Amino acid sequence: MTDTNEIIVVGCGIGGASAALALGRAGFTVRLLERAPVIAEVGAGLQVGPNAMRILRDLGVNDYLTQAAVLPDRAVMRDIRTGDEVVSFDFGAGFREAYEMPYAVMHRGDLLNGLMKAAEATGRVTIVPGKEIVDITENGDTVTVSASDGTGYTTKALIGADGIRSRVRKHVIGDATPVASKYVIYRGTIPRTDDIENAVTLQAGANHHVMHYPIRGGSEVNVVVSFKSERDVVGGDGWGTVEELREAFADVNPQVARLLEQIDTTNRWVQFDRAPEAGWTKGRIVLMGDAAHPTHQYLAQGAGQAMEDAVELARVLTEFGDDVAGAFVEFEKRRFDRTSAVQRGSRFWGELSHVGGAEADQRDALLGTIEPEDRRFIDWIYTTRDDVPLPVIPPHRDSYEPLESERVLS
Repeated sequence: MTDTNEIIVVGCGIGGASAALALGRAGFTVRLLERAPVIAEVGAGLQVGPNAMRILRDLGVNDYLTQAAVLPDRAVMRDIRTGDEVVSFDFGAGFREAYEMPYAVMHRGDLLNGLMKAAEATGRVTIVPGKEIVDITENGDTVTVSASDGTGYTTKALIGADGIRSRVRKHVIGDATPVASKYVIYRGTIPRTDDIENAVTLQAGANHHVMHYPIRGGSEVNVVVSFKSERDVVGGDGWGTVEELREAFADVNPQVARLLEQIDTTNRWVQFDRAPEAGWTKGRIVLMGDAAHPTHQYLAQGAGQAMEDAVELARVLTEFGDDVAGAFVEFEKRRFDRTSAVQRGSRFWGELSHVGGAEADQRDALLGTIEPEDRRFIDWIYTTRDDVPLPVIPPHRDSYEPLESERVLS
């Protein structure tokens, strides 16, 4: 059993590590429990917008990332067949001045390591791996979590940062299986060649795309390959196979073809999200990050929104003192509208990126009118100002209702 004055954070991903760090720097004692026996970030590259970079600066993490981060010159969307540029956004001096910090890309593992080192450096954070939470009990002024190894921890405040299949979320909301996308993902890193621009590059086509950008000092390239598969159930043996990948990307420009030749196809990933849903809190328990508001990858804001959650949690707990339940209610109030806009916006941009035929021509014509320095459509994501309204997101074509095949994945 732990000191009940400790705050327990469940899940040592980017969100959980950020929460532990922010709380530790705010003067709280934190115990961070992670299910895995060895803590390591699964995946490869990660985009870190200036909203998240400001947080890393303020939390003292940047010193741990000086060799890891790459600052791309711009973001660019290209036609996957021809390689022609559709639209670009400049990340230069004007962008950095507007948002105080640059846009960065890095390896997920490098960021997680930096967050954990900074958290441990506070002297207030204890990271404990190998703790799979199997039960949660509310005891009035405390909450007890029990792990599969028989250990238990009692706390005055429990933060669920345990991802898309959150054990804490099941206790708080108890909702159904998350929504699986039909877009399969293959991803990995390869050595960088001279033809890879220092840019976040989206090469988009009808129902398929490739995203790539340099990481680790520019020596490697993170590559994400995705396409929509209608074969088999999502996650089934016949869904999103390598053979289908080759078929989907048969008509692509030479650069994409070279990337596909090098990408590791050993593993594939299913992408999940949920519809925005209120109710992140239950007494002294709160959800954050993917446990509260999982999102698709298309706005590159999953980690950024989790880091924003972390800072806001530290802020409300400081403001509300012993009123932990009140602090958590206020946290959700402050964060719900913004995270919901990111969830919906990610779905919308994913759908827009994957149209084909006449719709793609119309999209390209519209996007082609946007100048590289025009930040109207991204300002709400990265701004420091309170006067920038959240966007009105058009309706989605795809329902948030779980696919029948998800029962296989649950």
